[in-house]
Amino acid sequence: MGRRVSALQDDGRPLTGFALSLRDLWDKAGAPATMKELAARAGYPQPRLSELFNAKKVPSDELLGDVVQALKGDSAVWLVRLKALRVAEEKFQAAAARQGDSLEAKLARLEEENKRLLALTTHPESVIAQAKAADEAAAARALGASNLEAQARALLAEAIDQFRQLHERMPIVQRQADSIIADARAVADRYLLDGRTQQERIVQEANDRAESIIRKSLQEASALKQRTIRETKAQREKAAASVDRLLKGADQLRSEAEQFMQQAETRRSNMETRAKIEIERITQEALKRLEAAGATEEVEMLELLLLDFNINDSHTHVRGRHARRPAPSIPSLSPDARADNRQPQEAPAEPDQVRRWSPRWGFPPQRS
Repeated sequence: MGRRVSALQDDGRPLTGFALSLRDLWDKAGAPATMKELAARAGYPQPRLSELFNAKKVPSDELLGDVVQALKGDSAVWLVRLKALRVAEEKFQAAAARQGDSLEAKLARLEEENKRLLALTTHPESVIAQAKAADEAAAARALGASNLEAQARALLAEAIDQFRQLHERMPIVQRQADSIIADARAVADRYLLDGRTQQERIVQEANDRAESIIRKSLQEASALKQRTIRETKAQREKAAASVDRLLKGADQLRSEAEQFMQQAETRRSNMETRAKIEIERITQEALKRLEAAGATEEVEMLELLLLDFNINDSHTHVRGRHARRPAPSIPSLSPDARADNRQPQEAPAEPDQVRRWSPRWGFPPQRS
């Protein structure tokens, strides 16, 4: 093969057939060319690869997967074949144990015998010894071949018997499978029917519960609405009563304010009248003194001042210390002064009208 792998003969063992199939995969891949290159690519030492390709040992899943991947094969398919190989190898070993010594033990004994014969040939003491050893080796090989043939025939007969039993059991298995399928269908139909019935019951219960919840919610909403209407009406009546009280209080305050302003206006008018009387009295006294002093110009100015203050003889009715005292005779004024006195006097200033107080805010209209 050019890959430093010894030839391997098919002896009917499942492991041997598996190794030969793996060699075919290597031949189809074409590369790597040698065991050394394959070991470098797969990442395993050469002795482990030699055990795999020479059917010495059932490989592990990791080893087989890496080697098949290095040979560009389908790892999943080969792992399935590896599982089948393990089962077949166990059966093969069990059958070999029932027939006597295991095939591996016999092969090991043959290898030992070959080594012994090889040692004899390297030290030939006599031709007779070599011939005897050759005869013994041939007899041993013939016996081994006979045993192997018997084992192969026994395995073949067992396989044929198992195939016949399997073939005979096929109708039974088919009937059992049909029965299992029918039972499964019946169970599935029953489960489906039960599921539909349960689903309908659940839906009906959900609808009933939803109707009950909706009905209860409507009742609660109606009660809440009525309670809200009653509370709103009571609050409105209470607010209207409060507003009425506030309006009455405001009217009372406005009336009191108007009375207070009228009283203040009357008091102001009285104080103004008294002030005018006092000013007139003081002015008259000043006139007397000025006339006595002969200050005619100042007398005229004081008379004009009295006219400016709008003070005349209308206040003579006031009693007390503010009563008007008769003024002494005043010398005649100059024509210009008399002309000024003949001018119409200004009307007395009317008191400011009492302001009506009214609030700047208003109450909202009451609702019935």
